[in-house]
Amino acid sequence: MIDQNTIIEIINKGLPILASSPVLIKLFETVGSVVKALYTPTLTLKNGKAEVDVEIYRKQQEGKLMENQPFTLYEITKLKNFISSAGFAAMELQESDEQVDTKIEFDWIMRFFDAVGNISNEELQRLWGKVLAGEMKQSGTCSLRTMDIIRNLSQKEAGIFNKLSHYVLQSGDYYFILNNGFCGQNEDNVESYNYILKTGLKYSDSVIPMIECGLLSVDNALATDFESNNVLSIQNQEIACFIIANSDSRLNYISIEPYFLTKSGIELYNIIQRMSDYHVNNDYFIICLRELKKQYPNLTFSAHRIMGENNFEPNDLL
Repeated sequence: MIDQNTIIEIINKGLPILASSPVLIKLFETVGSVVKALYTPTLTLKNGKAEVDVEIYRKQQEGKLMENQPFTLYEITKLKNFISSAGFAAMELQESDEQVDTKIEFDWIMRFFDAVGNISNEELQRLWGKVLAGEMKQSGTCSLRTMDIIRNLSQKEAGIFNKLSHYVLQSGDYYFILNNGFCGQNEDNVESYNYILKTGLKYSDSVIPMIECGLLSVDNALATDFESNNVLSIQNQEIACFIIANSDSRLNYISIEPYFLTKSGIELYNIIQRMSDYHVNNDYFIICLRELKKQYPNLTFSAHRIMGENNFEPNDLL
């Protein structure tokens, strides 16, 4: 039988030591509501510490209370994994200045518990912690469909997507990764190819698995006709590129083949890029732009650091 002190130790060990922040207290309240719903113990969380009587719990069947039964090892393991992931979420929230949304749907948090309860790997728990922190920051950031995709990711696959997320760019509503360095080497992509080669990322081992996981799309054509759209803008959080057709040029069309993020891929990317340890990769972005500039000499390319909304440094990075 698992006694009360053991459960308290499991919960408190998984929660951060610093628990004076109102943000953390809100998260602990969420944790407590799930534990109560699943195991019906008497549980309170005060200043980040658990006070709980969960030596036994009652099961109800056909409207009648059955005999008290001890927690199983499986249930304790799920609780421990959940608390561990919640601890990572709490640490992330502690480092964030964003407001926390406490209106997480109960169905969502229960699905989260069910998914993360079977995850004992620390790196995957850290990823799930980011998911929970993202949902606490803004409810609805991770759909149930995306959650199902994440729960099927292996540690290696999660690591690959986390690494690829540093290369994600945006143009309008599209999120994608430029393919220059991932395809076979040719005279147009020597620099980007060598750059990606050094990172250890490959099309076969990185892009294809993400397509199979449902985070990247097989549809990978981004084309712009400058007769109907005068400027194509591509950016990340720090740099914006503007591509413009010259007025006297007959070449008013550009077509590139990036790897697009699916809806679930965008949701997971948005969770990752809002975390405190995220940083964009500008080097690969600039290298690819220089290669595209050579391939389309009749188009004008410029890249500028973003200073604020619709405010850019005048210096051209290309």
